[in-house]
Amino acid sequence: MISNSSSPLKLIVWQPCRWEKTYLDINTNALVDPTFHQQPIYSWEPFGDPFGSMTSSEQTQRLREELIEKFTLGTKPEKRGIEQFKQVIQVIDEILSNDESSWSDSEELEPLSRRLSNSDTVNLRQHQLLALRQHIQWVCDTFVNVPDVNVSLH
Repeated sequence: MISNSSSPLKLIVWQPCRWEKTYLDINTNALVDPTFHQQPIYSWEPFGDPFGSMTSSEQTQRLREELIEKFTLGTKPEKRGIEQFKQVIQVIDEILSNDESSWSDSEELEPLSRRLSNSDTVNLRQHQLLALRQHIQWVCDTFVNVPDVNVSLH
């Protein structure tokens, strides 16, 4: 699990709880449906702002809607499945193919720059939207066969 407190986005993959006992809901006097309660099985926060590499404000808003509004915890788990999450890849691919995103400076490696004899700094470049797309693809490929998983983003 990678964590970065400066990231505006957090991705969590959930699955229904796997309880060994049955529990009584005292409000309804009925047994609790174990599929109603979810447990996280994977969590990830990207380094930096994944929307920072986008050059079109309209496409930024579109991607925010696809990611955050459709995959909020307020949406039912069955509507946040891996198949629905794969549709986000198509949106990102369209943005990438229309050149509405760019590379940006990511990080300066201070320890490495101390070792350089000419005191040059090393600057890494990252295409944050492409990195997000690759990670979403990995999540989809990894969890596609796990029963009843769903994704949330906030």
